[in-house]
Amino acid sequence: MLLSDYVKKIQEYFEKYRNEEETEPMSKYMRYKFPFMGISASKRNQLFKLFFNTFPIPAYDETKAIVRELFNLPEREYHYFAIHLLMKHKKKWAPTDIIFFESLILNKSWWDSVDLISSKLINPFFLKYRNLEEAITDSWSSSHNIWLKRVSIIYQNGYKQQTNLDILTKHILENADSNEFFIQKAIGWALRDYSKVDYKWVIDFVVNNTKLKPLSKREAIKWMDNKGLIQ
Repeated sequence: MLLSDYVKKIQEYFEKYRNEEETEPMSKYMRYKFPFMGISASKRNQLFKLFFNTFPIPAYDETKAIVRELFNLPEREYHYFAIHLLMKHKKKWAPTDIIFFESLILNKSWWDSVDLISSKLINPFFLKYRNLEEAITDSWSSSHNIWLKRVSIIYQNGYKQQTNLDILTKHILENADSNEFFIQKAIGWALRDYSKVDYKWVIDFVVNNTKLKPLSKREAIKWMDNKGLIQ
């Protein structure tokens, strides 16, 4: 595989911080789905910031090609870096970029990359292009892919008062009876996040929707329970 000069630069930079003692534990935590360089999350974020301060950000068209290259590399840290690199071009995102972002959700999918893509790419994308939000996320919610379903449920986390409650409700109810662990957790997480905006609505929703799985309900009420808001 021929790598661009920019990707080679990224590799050289991160190889300096490879920690062999942590490669196995980190891979084990992800059920051995991906090899790791052993760079912890806190150290990784420091390195990302330092790299971006040291080296120029490539043009957006080049960046997308670089992201594809990075996702072809085995170590998971490169996939995380690719997502952060795309964030640097947020102002240049066009409506058609959602196709590229969706392809990343489906590339080497596991909860870590999917949740990062959701929060760093999909979340701000639909704040920018709200006219595209419902049609696209509806298609994800009704798809047979659990990761697209998960993103359709959690991408609004952090929207607070800007949450489109109709969309959130629709996607939760469409997937409420799912037996998939990652879907049940996503539903609970999304409801817990919205409970910080309107906890009474979430309590009513949890009480009145018998389709919700016990795990989703437990996750949904955690914050409210800790705050003593549930009688």
